[in-house]
Amino acid sequence: MKEKDVIKDLIEIEVRMLAVKDLFSGVASEMLKSSVGILGFAVNMSQLKAMTAFSEDSLLSMGELCRLANVKMPSMTEAVDRFEKEGILERVRDKSDRRVVKVKLTRKGKQMHSEVLKKRAAELTRLYGSLSRADRTTLVKSLKNVAEILAKIADSKGM
Repeated sequence: MKEKDVIKDLIEIEVRMLAVKDLFSGVASEMLKSSVGILGFAVNMSQLKAMTAFSEDSLLSMGELCRLANVKMPSMTEAVDRFEKEGILERVRDKSDRRVVKVKLTRKGKQMHSEVLKKRAAELTRLYGSLSRADRTTLVKSLKNVAEILAKIADSKGM
């Protein structure tokens, strides 16, 4: 492939990446905006992801919660602090290893979790419900591919 063609391809990647970034930002902003009142108080995306990562009877370490919600530890700590203050989550020491702190939903948290899942399902249906099954499948597959490719780029650049 000629250098001219490579540069043309790279410029096309840059243009498409910037367009996709803007579209992702718009959809993410819409999701976050619709989630502001979902818990009865303003939440950020990390907090919302933390809440939806639980199952009703989960007892999760902070690391497990970060992995399930795909959130970094500082953001998760902030979310758990906030939810603990609101009486939604509680921290408990692991019985087999007192150094390990786990998090679980309180009774209030279980009720809110159930409500959040219902509201999120309705919101996601509002946002993506007009897509055909084929389009949803294509979107998920495409997003996985993009994430894998971007992860390779990030890994190679130490990002």
